[in-house]
Amino acid sequence: MYVAYQKKKENICEYFLYMFQIEDLIRACKCDKSLIKATLLPKYPSEPSVQTEVGQWYSGLADQMEEEHIQQNGHLISLTNKIDEVFDFHLYLQNNPKEVAYQMRFSKIEPIIAELRQKQDAQSINDLHLALNTIYGFTILRLKGAQVSKGTAAAVAELMAWLNALSAKFKEYESGELKLDL
Repeated sequence: MYVAYQKKKENICEYFLYMFQIEDLIRACKCDKSLIKATLLPKYPSEPSVQTEVGQWYSGLADQMEEEHIQQNGHLISLTNKIDEVFDFHLYLQNNPKEVAYQMRFSKIEPIIAELRQKQDAQSINDLHLALNTIYGFTILRLKGAQVSKGTAAAVAELMAWLNALSAKFKEYESGELKLDL
């Protein structure tokens, strides 16, 4: 919970990836609050107030996942909406003549996005969501010890560089350092 709040303030795209992991941890516990409490809470400090607060956070997420029928797959509506908001911000940056450096960063990954979209037949999701899904999938493969080609690792590194640039710009926007020219 505390990690999520910090990531959301510091690097929005890392927050998305972190929350994908939290959703999967809750799924691994079958959205069962007693299993969540027994499995996930011991990893947090033993202070009762922290345990209670973190337990309520996990329980709330599990409830949302059940209400939204995403116990097997998918993402929380609030998370998807935030991804869409950040993607809209990306589109703003793409069309702002003052954001040439950002546009050049994105142009480096456009061929990667196009290839991913074609390979995954992912016409209905935006570029940001596609990149996040790819990076998360790559991370899971690495955790499982699967071999990944150098080309794939390089493509993921480029995607991460773009997400870090987007996150930095979004942080500037949210802090008021970057004003939108509408």
